[in-house]
Amino acid sequence: YNQVCNEVGGSPVFLQKISQNSRHLEVQVIADVHGNAISLYGRDCSVQRRHQKIIEEGPVAVAPRSTVEELEQGAVRLAKKVGYRGAGTVEYLYNETETTFLEVNPRLQVEHPVTESITGVNIPSIQLMIAMGIPLHAMPDIRRFYGEDPNGTAPIDFDNRRPNPPRGHCVAVRITAEDVTSGFRPTSGSLRELTFR
Repeated sequence: YNQVCNEVGGSPVFLQKISQNSRHLEVQVIADVHGNAISLYGRDCSVQRRHQKIIEEGPVAVAPRSTVEELEQGAVRLAKKVGYRGAGTVEYLYNETETTFLEVNPRLQVEHPVTESITGVNIPSIQLMIAMGIPLHAMPDIRRFYGEDPNGTAPIDFDNRRPNPPRGHCVAVRITAEDVTSGFRPTSGSLRELTFR
């Protein structure tokens, strides 16, 4: 508690009920300056160590598709409600009995290549186009994601259209370097052996 209070002095502290056996699921959202917002499916980032995501997987396979769709729709509603612009991630804790909102990261996260792999959408380029004021329906990657001619300009009813299904499944793994003799302190150096189990 003291560590949290000292992180940002004077900031309010929120307590959350513990969520046993939960998965850390997140939804990638994209929103433009014209009030449009979409989700680019989700990721399962449950395998973590020291608050760092070690394995990211997309699309989410641990929850029923209907639950994942609710999370995606909730993330889009949230982005629209606050007038969000750009790429962001809405994070949830999920177990078989309940889903709890966790946080929003209003930025591009390191796991974005997982989403790019399953959607074919280049998220950094989308961010630049959003900053230029281009609407989502005029972006070639978004148009392809919704099965439209990438060179077209006709509006897309994002609220009533489903995008293409995910293009396969992607798992990304973060390799960490730690000195086991110094309490697993982060370190750098030469890689001499790599063993996959």
